[in-house]
Amino acid sequence: MSDDSYQEAVIDNDIITINWVMNNGVTKSLYWVGSFEAPVNAAEPYTWTSKRDKKATENAMMASGSDTKEFTFTESEISYEASILGTTSIVRLAK
Repeated sequence: MSDDSYQEAVIDNDIITINWVMNNGVTKSLYWVGSFEAPVNAAEPYTWTSKRDKKATENAMMASGSDTKEFTFTESEISYEASILGTTSIVRLAK
C-alpha cells in the first residue's frame, strides 16, 4: 500500500464493505462485502468472523474468494489479512 493505493471500509448496519482504492481514489475495486457484528460492550480487542456475501462479490475481479474473514478492532483500528497475487499483508484501517 502507498499514499495513493490503499483499502477503505464502510460499515453500514450489519454489513462491512471494503474496496481497493488506487490512483488517489480515482479507481476503486471491490474486495469484500460481508457481515459485521457490532460489539455488545467496549472490551478490546473485539474480534468477529465476517461471512462473505458471495452474490455481491462473485463478479469482482479483485475480491477475496474466502468464505469468511476474521477482523479485529483494537486501539481505534480494524485489522485483517488481505492477499493479492500470492502476497498476504495485515491491513490496518483507522478512521
